Amino acid sequence: MSKVVRFRQTGAPAVMVVEEDVVGPPGRGEVQLRQHAIGVNFVDTAFRDGSFGTPLPAVAGIEAAGVVTALGEGVTSFTPGDRVSYFFAPGSYAEVRNVSAEALIPLPEDISFETAAAIMAKGLTARMGVRRLHAVQPGQTVIVQGATGGVGSFTARWSAALGAKVIGTGSRQKLDLLEGSGVIAVDSHDHDLGAALRRIAPDGADVVYEFVGKATFPASITAVRDGGTIVAIGAASGAPDADADLLASRAINLTRGSTAQLVRGPLLQSASLEVFDALRRGYLGTPKLHRYRLEDAVQAHIDIATRARDGLPILLP
Repeated sequence: MSKVVRFRQTGAPAVMVVEEDVVGPPGRGEVQLRQHAIGVNFVDTAFRDGSFGTPLPAVAGIEAAGVVTALGEGVTSFTPGDRVSYFFAPGSYAEVRNVSAEALIPLPEDISFETAAAIMAKGLTARMGVRRLHAVQPGQTVIVQGATGGVGSFTARWSAALGAKVIGTGSRQKLDLLEGSGVIAVDSHDHDLGAALRRIAPDGADVVYEFVGKATFPASITAVRDGGTIVAIGAASGAPDADADLLASRAINLTRGSTAQLVRGPLLQSASLEVFDALRRGYLGTPKLHRYRLEDAVQAHIDIATRARDGLPILLP
């Protein structure tokens, strides 16, 4: 038997309930995991509230880390006892589960289950941003809208480590999270955020990473230089209104990307090694974790929505 957190309808956090499941043997190409830590991400709330078309009923979550306990037919790349993690395999809020072996990432001995569950989705998304959607170069000016969030913080810190001048925005009460990162912190609630950013970067930013969306997108357009790039990865405040004619008139490149779509196959393994290396080098700072019991998943989602907690949330089965 395995405890799982399931929702049978979409809506507020309270639609999630703890249930008991019988977990059968892993199917062909699958492994069975005993999970030690489960990541909680903003995207989990979008699956739960119906923003994404989720087939129901559904077990919440996409990310976790644990130990392989059984192999399905055809699996040769893992053995029972292996430590692994994964960043995108829906159905992660569970004690025990079966998951495709292709989704798994071998977990180095120096990376704990809790750390892996907290950073893989966020770290791989940050890596996609600074390496693939726009390759950050030394001396470039980078703005990160939402730099006090999990992915935004990693993106800002990683960009600074690559030698860029980085300006990070966030709520005033959380800007201290950027201390010691080399990131210039700006209150995202400044009455004229675009002008505030231009005062710091008069020539405009080479790239703006957008994790906020509608609330900050006008400032991003103001702050980016002509011929620069806006990388739209998140939209916590809603989808932005992008004026295609305005973007074209200034030769601004607007690009988007989904980690689940762009980080797959052999790239998943090499990108994961980059994330582990970035963590060891301090490019991601020292991740602060906030732990919840699996049974407290509802509270974890409430805290994400209200931004009530600092730190990266994880569930412990």
